[in-house]
Amino acid sequence: MPKGYADIKLADGGELRMIIDIGKRKNISLRISEEGTPEIRVPYGCSMDKISDIVNKNINWIRKAEASLNRRIGLPKTYQNGELIRLLGKEVAICHKDVNDFFEPKLTDNELLIPISKFSTEQQVRSLTDKFISELAYSEISACMKEMIEITGLMPEKVTVKQMSASWGRCISNKHISINSKVIVFDRSCIRYVCLHELCHLVHMNHSAEFWSLVGKYCPDYKRIKQIMKN
Repeated sequence: MPKGYADIKLADGGELRMIIDIGKRKNISLRISEEGTPEIRVPYGCSMDKISDIVNKNINWIRKAEASLNRRIGLPKTYQNGELIRLLGKEVAICHKDVNDFFEPKLTDNELLIPISKFSTEQQVRSLTDKFISELAYSEISACMKEMIEITGLMPEKVTVKQMSASWGRCISNKHISINSKVIVFDRSCIRYVCLHELCHLVHMNHSAEFWSLVGKYCPDYKRIKQIMKN
């Protein structure tokens, strides 16, 4: 299992879903992934008992880091009227609109308008909201990917937009690229960068100096964008 998910048993009797990344390295490190999942990076040969021990010794740090990440404004958590979320780099408020005639959810400069009636259930509101955000993500990512393909001349075999847990994008050896739909929280310059990043992996399936040189050729300020996405 070079990299995958595992449920770590905690001393309090609970379990913690984590990413375990096993690779050629000397040290062990803990972090919260870009998508908010705890991740432990360990060298080959590290036992699950040792991983469990490290996680339990650092559980307070993990919980604090998770809580800090969860306080950030991003995609909906409560779906309640007035909840602040982030779409295309802007903070917008979910706004429930009482209506007699149904309309499709729509995004304004500062609101995501969701139609409701006295018969609307919480699950229906969630479904309407998620469907709109999912379709917006697909549209924006598709447009940015098309733009970067035209600029670079790099052509993947297939592009998929889907929710991912540990990265903003992925490119595998058969030239299939996946882009995390959650990147819709960022503005278009960030979405274009993610598309470019994965396209450049069609040439370099690593993060070598040559890879970053190719990224920089088409996105000279990629370091600034990376920092925006990290923060």
